[in-house]
Amino acid sequence: MKNLLNLMNLKMLMIIALLAVVMSCSNEEQEVFQEDLNEIQDPENSDLSAVCSFGNTKYTYSGPGNDVNEAVDDEIDDRSCPYNYAQTTNGTPHTWGSYRLRAGTSTDNLQPRIERASKVVKNVKVGNFIEIKGTVRIKRVGDGDSTSTNGELGNSNGTYLIQAKGKHSTPDGEPVVGSADPAICLFVAKPIEENGIQYYDIYREQITERGGSGSGGRTLFGPITRVRQNRDFDITVKTGFDVSGGEFRHYVNSTINGVFRSFRVPNPDRALQAKLRMGAYRCKGGEAEILWRDVTTRFVNNP
Repeated sequence: MKNLLNLMNLKMLMIIALLAVVMSCSNEEQEVFQEDLNEIQDPENSDLSAVCSFGNTKYTYSGPGNDVNEAVDDEIDDRSCPYNYAQTTNGTPHTWGSYRLRAGTSTDNLQPRIERASKVVKNVKVGNFIEIKGTVRIKRVGDGDSTSTNGELGNSNGTYLIQAKGKHSTPDGEPVVGSADPAICLFVAKPIEENGIQYYDIYREQITERGGSGSGGRTLFGPITRVRQNRDFDITVKTGFDVSGGEFRHYVNSTINGVFRSFRVPNPDRALQAKLRMGAYRCKGGEAEILWRDVTTRFVNNP
């Protein structure tokens, strides 16, 4: 009788163990299935299969719909993966051009960017200029995990919205040292939280000398203004040549969120051109997404 009871207990233990294994497998399958669902629910993950190749990738928007930012240029300079330029209503009555970046995905070993280049003012004469005007929303900017304050040049947080560029000569006519296509000033959005609400402070990163870069050749001016996340604000940036105070001037004028500021570019006598680039540039952590709509340009390049 004792042996019979032991046998029955053994069988019962085996049944319990078998049920435990089945339930464990079921849970694992549920977890795997849930992970698969999470993958499917993120449509951007399919973009990760895109292959990045070294060098610049330039293309034009192929739809659906017309390119709403083509007033600047229909050619898109894309040095990033995995996202291409896209268009979205973003829950509004408008169509926006979306410039989305992911950190560490540049195709040229520099910071990722998706931008459009304006026409170039090649005749350095009073009255010539290029201007870009549009409405912008900032969904998010690069998060470089910087511990310094937003007002410090070394702060790695933020993403550039638009920049003024222009080649220059050297005083003695020798080849220019440094970038062949140097930036003059860049407008950067940096994150700041206030009462639990996400905002972005807009600064102007500007050269202190022709070809200037880094802490030895640039300074950070601002903040110029503060804008709320995913809210409309207007940008107008104009760069060109005029006379101010009886002196020839190379300038970059901006009106951002209703705030006007002007930058007098150093050594205007060395200027060879003036131009702009807009979109999204720089993402040292996470992702950045800048939206542009109602983009227009003005251009004067008299001989």
